[in-house]
Amino acid sequence: MLKAAIMRALRSKAFHLALQTTIISGFGTILISVIIYCAAETTIKGQLDSSVKSEQAEIMGDSNGAESGIVDSIHEELKDSSGLFYALITPSGKTLAGNLNIPTFLLKILNHYQTLVPGNGLKFPPHVLAIRGMAINSGNGDILYIGEKANELVALNDFYSYSFLILGAGIFGIGMAGGFLVARSALRRVEAITVASQEIMAGNLARRIEVDGSGDEFDRLIISLNLMLDRIEALMLNVQQVSNDISHDLRSPLARLRDSLEVSRMTPCDPSMSKCLDEAIEQVDTVLGIFSAMLRLAEIETNSMRSHFLPVDMSTLLDDLAETFKVVGAQEHKTVYASIAPCLRVVGDRELLEQMFVNILDNAILYSPPGGTISIMAGLNPAGDVDIEIADSGPGIPAHEHLRVLQRFVRLDSSRHHPGTGLGLALVKAIAELHDSTISLADNTPGLKVLIRIQKKHMAPVSTFERAGTVG
Repeated sequence: MLKAAIMRALRSKAFHLALQTTIISGFGTILISVIIYCAAETTIKGQLDSSVKSEQAEIMGDSNGAESGIVDSIHEELKDSSGLFYALITPSGKTLAGNLNIPTFLLKILNHYQTLVPGNGLKFPPHVLAIRGMAINSGNGDILYIGEKANELVALNDFYSYSFLILGAGIFGIGMAGGFLVARSALRRVEAITVASQEIMAGNLARRIEVDGSGDEFDRLIISLNLMLDRIEALMLNVQQVSNDISHDLRSPLARLRDSLEVSRMTPCDPSMSKCLDEAIEQVDTVLGIFSAMLRLAEIETNSMRSHFLPVDMSTLLDDLAETFKVVGAQEHKTVYASIAPCLRVVGDRELLEQMFVNILDNAILYSPPGGTISIMAGLNPAGDVDIEIADSGPGIPAHEHLRVLQRFVRLDSSRHHPGTGLGLALVKAIAELHDSTISLADNTPGLKVLIRIQKKHMAPVSTFERAGTVG
């Protein structure tokens, strides 16, 4: 649970935005630090270079460029312990004076100020970490190198190396932590909206999203959503009320009309009149059936019936239906067989689930020819969902019509000679969606295959059955 919450926070847009801000701020901080480092390094190098340059000018001025004079000047400086490093080297590589041995190959690249560190034949006193200086031609063919201890540069480099490492780790750590906290705060508000939305979709149209009074962008969004939900609820209630009123208002006179026709049918009359009365009663029954189906659809689509969901033993329900339709099929010379896995338990409305499968099986029996077969298969798929497949050997439905026949009042030309309202599969679809299930149609070559998939989240554990009792 905790891992899932952390992963949701890390994938959230708020975390990504916070992390991007941290990265930009981090780059800015590091850039400023680099500028400060470069300024400090330039200042220290300038001071060292100025000291070396001054010493070179003094020695060359005192000796007038003579080799012996330069040697004497170096000896005098060493006696004074000035802290500088000297080396007077002949073209052949012999050191005439000084306190520093410089390999000949280095002299070629020391014609400008450089910082030397121990290694490559260079050896410094233990307290010296680096020397900064430059070699010049003395005028008589010898090379004079003068350098000054540059421990400050080494200390500066070490300090900023560690500082950059700590700074980078600190910025990244603070950014990750801050981004996570920001994302967590945002996700709490989003989760509240999600939970409220799910309750509304489940049928609680009066549910609204709570505002926390902060007046932030989430509050403004929630206020707009609540106003929109108020408008949608009012429209849906109006439509539902109009539909219900029309259905109820028309059912009463139609029922009275049917009663009148029944009374007339019982009165002796000629055969042609009796036939007309029978046809009229049949048509009235069809209209009443349509109104009943429409009212049932309206009731289902409000999702209010979810509050009455109970554990349902799907295996028992399907076994009972299979036994019933085996008898119905046998009367019409059609074979019904079933393969239903045991212990298929779901949470739902048993009456609606039964009606859904009855509608499908009625169609399968109706459209299968004499000698045809109808199969009922049910079991768990690899994902743990309950799959129920009902297949027949009738004419089937063209693939391009599979989605359309699930809509209201849709009847294909090939089924016009059969009685029906065009609401059967629409009712099946509504019941499936009420249970968060999917319905799909496929060719059975020949015939039609209807697959109902009830998601794992609607599976009922055995303990639930033990507490509530099995409905089925």
